Amino acid sequence: YIDEPFECAGCKSQEIWKATQQKWWYEVAGGNVESRAKLCRSCRRKERERRAGARRIHLEGVAKKAASKRR
Repeated sequence: YIDEPFECAGCKSQEIWKATQQKWWYEVAGGNVESRAKLCRSCRRKERERRAGARRIHLEGVAKKAASKRR
């Protein structure tokens, strides 16, 4: 593994995907060997929060719909 520079797709900042991060991604997390880093740490955090919020809203809607069908 070697440190690999990349540009964040979210904020366009120049980042480095470190060799230790690559090792963890491929060997521990089981990431696809064709995958590469594309978001910086802060953009990944924002994306996780966005997805979690969307999931919560979706599940609330599903629960509301199921509750209205039971009535």
